[in-house]
Amino acid sequence: MRRRSSRLTVLLIALLTVGGSIVITPPRDPALAADPLAQARAQKASIERQLADQRAKLAQLKATSAQLSKRLDLARAELAQVTAEYQRVLGLLEQVRVQVAEIQARLAELRAQIEALNDELRTVALDIAEQNGELAARETLLQDHMRSAYERTQISLLEVLLSAESLDTATSQVGYLLTVSEQDKALAAEIRVIREQLVVQRETLADGRAALSESRKIASAEERLLADRQAELEQLERQTAELKAAAEQKKAKQEAALNGALEAQGNVAAQIAANERAFAAANQLVTRLVAEQAALEEARRRAAEEARNRRGQVSARGFAWPEPSSVITQEWGPTNFWMEPPYTYRGTYYPHFHGGIDMADGCGTPILAAGTGVVVAAGRPLWPWDPGYGVVIDHGGGVQTWYWHMSTNLIVERGQPVTVGQRLGSEGSTGFSTGCHLHFAVNDHGVWENPRYYLP
Repeated sequence: MRRRSSRLTVLLIALLTVGGSIVITPPRDPALAADPLAQARAQKASIERQLADQRAKLAQLKATSAQLSKRLDLARAELAQVTAEYQRVLGLLEQVRVQVAEIQARLAELRAQIEALNDELRTVALDIAEQNGELAARETLLQDHMRSAYERTQISLLEVLLSAESLDTATSQVGYLLTVSEQDKALAAEIRVIREQLVVQRETLADGRAALSESRKIASAEERLLADRQAELEQLERQTAELKAAAEQKKAKQEAALNGALEAQGNVAAQIAANERAFAAANQLVTRLVAEQAALEEARRRAAEEARNRRGQVSARGFAWPEPSSVITQEWGPTNFWMEPPYTYRGTYYPHFHGGIDMADGCGTPILAAGTGVVVAAGRPLWPWDPGYGVVIDHGGGVQTWYWHMSTNLIVERGQPVTVGQRLGSEGSTGFSTGCHLHFAVNDHGVWENPRYYLP
């Protein structure tokens, strides 16, 4: 008995000595090898950035859509007016067409982004399914290992040692058991990483699908709204075409009447030549007056202060009609009236062009300042090329208003600040005129623009 106990003691000591020399190297943590959890988090961050960009684009789309609605409302209101100006409406509708194209492009870009994100989320869903299978397999494997280890622990270490044929065999068996234990720890670590990865991926999938669903709803709503607005745009374009036809018919009648009056006066060629020289002089005067802008700033400021206390119907740009109750006898723009000189407007040459609006309310009718500013010319500033009396007002920002064919009794002078609605003089028939009327023109940075764009 003592001999057997001694033998067992020797075996234990030898086993512990040998076992202590066994190097147990745990397998590399899979989270550190491929780092799938970090990849899942990076993918989630990427999708969140794309969704944030998508939300920003949706906000821009809504803002552009709101601007489109305002312009359509403005065009509709303009057409409803009795004095509707088809060229102004055409300008508004052109802006609407540009915004329609912009919205269409943004919707196409948004749809493409939604589909790209949807494909990415579909990949996440497939990864989740694959990881679920991997997780189930590893959990089953770990359970099998744990069950086997439990069964092995039913045999005492002493019995393992005593039943071994040699010390080397006993050492190998114990080392095997210890190695399996470390593998189980690594397997458990892998399971933990896969579970955390699945949590991140499921959050990514749920949040992404919810955001894409909302984006699709908004995009679909904007597409339906855009279709309605395109139909409304087409309707407004038809109404504008009708308005243009009526305006051109009216314009043709006015031009025929003007040409008839010109023929009645005789010497048509001489009058045309004189008028062209006067127009050239007017353009030279515009250039000179523009160069004097800086010196007029203080006078404009004083006039603006005085204008705050005046009443009257003014446009958003601060202009009012110089003869509120007058009748328009000739519109602005290209014309067939022989007296009008040639002009190139926005790159297009016209052999005859009327650079303002002619209005008449009877000789002696008061002529009022269309806006607040400073008188920069008064009297006969185009003499000797044009004997007509007139006033030029500088309103700042490169904008001037011209009042021509006035009677000789002007009541303002150069350098005088004036306010909107302030009287300048009276309607007359001086210069190259076919009768008492006011030629009212707006020059904006050297270009003769349609005064209706500035008036209420």
